[in-house]
Amino acid sequence: MKKICMSARKGIILVILLILGLPVMSQKSKPKNMIMADYQIFHFGYSIGLNTSGFTVVPKPGYTFDLLRNPGININLITDYRLNKYMDLRFLPGIQFGQRDLTVRDLGKDSISTWSIESICLDFPILVKYRSQRVNNYAPYVIGGINPRVDLQGSIGKTFQKATRLLRPYDLYVELGVGCDFYIAMAKVAMELKFSVGMLDLMPVPTDNFYKLADPKFFQYVSSIDQIFSRMVVLSFHVEQSK
Repeated sequence: MKKICMSARKGIILVILLILGLPVMSQKSKPKNMIMADYQIFHFGYSIGLNTSGFTVVPKPGYTFDLLRNPGININLITDYRLNKYMDLRFLPGIQFGQRDLTVRDLGKDSISTWSIESICLDFPILVKYRSQRVNNYAPYVIGGINPRVDLQGSIGKTFQKATRLLRPYDLYVELGVGCDFYIAMAKVAMELKFSVGMLDLMPVPTDNFYKLADPKFFQYVSSIDQIFSRMVVLSFHVEQSK
């Protein structure tokens, strides 16, 4: 597992270096679209993305787990503030839909339990974008920041009862990504790959009220998992307008 993680990190670093090195490549000069786009103090847009979300789980002794990642959707608005020639501050409030299927095996009883954990999250990412020098009509960039997130559901199936919540509602993500802006005639579009790592333990703390009202499957969940942290990869497509 450590070797796989190290290989993945080296691959990500290599991709970032290659993207940042694109402007160094010699190319023939072409007519530039949206010449004033990078000089606006504010500009706005929208984003649609596909995500795959998962968990890092710390099981209690005597248990192992498997995770099935399901595709989800992100929808965000974009507010961009120009800090300088190459750097922007971005706020992308939005909503995210996702589902993860978590299977836990009780080694002592040789039994298996599975939970489909659905989430509807409100996102409030605040990110810093560093763009390379523009080459003709494209400009690679890296982006990073934090994303406070509120999970409106985080429960078993389609129920919204508080007693059946499998995840705490609040989380804080650290996010890092790479992308490339493309300047077309009427707008700036971008494709971006972003990695998100949840920093807060989402395992709920059972109370007397939980024990009285909760679904029986909740007790199995609590007894098998010590800590649970969220992870996500998002491929986004941005469209940003310019005057």
